Amino acid sequence: MKPKILYKTVKVVYDAHSKSYDVYYRNWFFWKCDKCYRYDENPKYPIHYCDQEEAKKRAIAYADSLLKTVEIYRKSNVFVGY
Repeated sequence: MKPKILYKTVKVVYDAHSKSYDVYYRNWFFWKCDKCYRYDENPKYPIHYCDQEEAKKRAIAYADSLLKTVEIYRKSNVFVGY
């Protein structure tokens, strides 16, 4: 069985209002948000433990890893007759 690629298109969106980078993947015709990477501007009181550049790098790295995600095994019991 040839491995099937699960995600064909991903994007990273910068949201200035919530101070985050959102990772989206495309499922048929709809974009779905998968993960959000928030950052802090005040290093004195960090909540999310990364700055804007680090959050951007993490979001892009996660989006790249989604493109490499493959399905290697699938089995179903549809025709068992329960």
